Amino acid sequence: MKRRLKLGIIGGGPGSWIGHVHRIAARFDDKYEIIAGVFSRNLKINQKFAQKIGIKKDRCYKDFKELCLKEKRRKDSIDVISIMTPPGSHQEIAELFIKNNFHVISDKPFAGNFIQAKKLHKTIKKNKKIVYGLTHNYSAYPMVRYAKKLIKDGKIGNIEYINVEYIQDWSNGRDITLKNAKSIFKWKLEKKFAGISTVLNEIGSHAFHLAYYLTGLEGRKLFADIKQYSKKIKFDTNAQVLVDYENKGKGLFWISTTARGEVYGLKIRVFGNKGSIEWIQNNPNHLIYGNSKGATKKLERGFNESSYSKKFSRIKYGHPEGYLSAFANLYKEISQEINNKNPSRKKFFPNEDDGLITAKYIDACVKSSKRKKWVNLND
Repeated sequence: MKRRLKLGIIGGGPGSWIGHVHRIAARFDDKYEIIAGVFSRNLKINQKFAQKIGIKKDRCYKDFKELCLKEKRRKDSIDVISIMTPPGSHQEIAELFIKNNFHVISDKPFAGNFIQAKKLHKTIKKNKKIVYGLTHNYSAYPMVRYAKKLIKDGKIGNIEYINVEYIQDWSNGRDITLKNAKSIFKWKLEKKFAGISTVLNEIGSHAFHLAYYLTGLEGRKLFADIKQYSKKIKFDTNAQVLVDYENKGKGLFWISTTARGEVYGLKIRVFGNKGSIEWIQNNPNHLIYGNSKGATKKLERGFNESSYSKKFSRIKYGHPEGYLSAFANLYKEISQEINNKNPSRKKFFPNEDDGLITAKYIDACVKSSKRKKWVNLND
């Protein structure tokens, strides 16, 4: 039996939805024990929250640097750190722990900008002792994994078109003003925290990664039109992106945080010369498979010809399974890789290579929108 990994946490304190998700995912399969952390820059809030989730007083630290230094000195130190802070800090935190031989699990995006991403990617590649996992959780849904297999097995043929939408309404229908913007969007308004582009780092990174994860295709060049909330409230809220792929296929992405009335609109469609697949996050247990010479099928997770998806499922088909289980799949797969003395060649979870590619897309999008022209992704 593989031992439970000792997990430390940076960020994700009270009021953090994603922190709640990560902590549940880490405990889902009993692969980790949360024993240390720093959860808030406010010392009182930090200590109170640590006590609430069962962290001993001497394992609650004032900042990530103290956590790394003091845990390294302990015989019973953490094995892995999980990062749940805003994007602008991901590189600095991850690099410190990697250089001190701690494994790293990080929330997306990989880094705040492409310069940070290249530095972090280089640091990870230098250290063969550590495992790095990036929680692009949509790649861990059972039917996404099955869609990837269908594409790899040539069921839809040569890919011609990729269409991804990830649209939300961050204002919940409210009119945003200079007075209420800070209370609604918080740190997302500040570039030092949000990174190069709020909408692209926060949800665009998922859209680009999902397309890459399913198809394995890298973009050759792109054209992007990015919109800010207003002249006075300056943060990116909407992006429409055209991508030319290496195989001459075409991509169309719409990413928005100002799509009024939209709850959680993540959808991907991939079209080949033999057929197509469609997956919608709000209906995650089904995959639409269109055959150009036959009937369109609605495939059910874990049922009949979709049995491959059972490998990534926890409950029987016909019962809802989704977001938390997908996150837990990543934590489980990362723990298996850390505990594996002979690292596997086939990894399902996203890593530093995925992170660098999505950072490259985001950087090119910002350049393209500013220049109002196509940008090569390999410049």
